[in-house]
Amino acid sequence: MLNMSMERQFKSAKVQLTLVGDKHPKGIKRLFNNVSQNVSGEQLAIVGSAIESLTGEKCTATNIITTDQFITAE
Repeated sequence: MLNMSMERQFKSAKVQLTLVGDKHPKGIKRLFNNVSQNVSGEQLAIVGSAIESLTGEKCTATNIITTDQFITAE
């Protein structure tokens, strides 16, 4: 009988910002791909502030969406 195990590995991450403003009073979600696995809260705050400056809308929520994969190890 083979002894196999599954190893979890980071694959990718995205950040999703919810922006609210005159054009989107209920909010609109914007995704940004290729986020580092070790992104910090400070880095996310900087990105949120930059997007607020560019769009004129308020960032009301920030979500990190990660994808992991399982690799079979023998």
